[in-house]
Amino acid sequence: MTTIKLLDKIHLQKYLYLLSLLCTGKIECAEFEQLFLQILAQDKYWLSGMFDKEIATILDAFLVDIKYYSLDYLYDPDNFIDVNLISTKESGLRSRAEEALNKLEETVNICYLPPFTRNT
Repeated sequence: MTTIKLLDKIHLQKYLYLLSLLCTGKIECAEFEQLFLQILAQDKYWLSGMFDKEIATILDAFLVDIKYYSLDYLYDPDNFIDVNLISTKESGLRSRAEEALNKLEETVNICYLPPFTRNT
């Protein structure tokens, strides 16, 4: 395994924190999606391809999960909300977030614990 650059660790902190908030239920999936995409849109480090290949692969795969979750896909043409579908997609996104968080922590060889305890 390659050594992860210090800059990767620094730029990754915002994503680790956000993922931990979702995994511990401190924020809802819709808020997480909005914040994640907002941060990404301004993240020149990620968008310019500067992350280590391993980290970029994990983040890119999780970005696909977020786009799959997107609430836009949960509504039918008659504006009927399928509560079971939303619940299923939210639990799936939380599960994928936990997986991404664990992989990122393992990859950069750190354990990111915000000021509250993770429920694992």
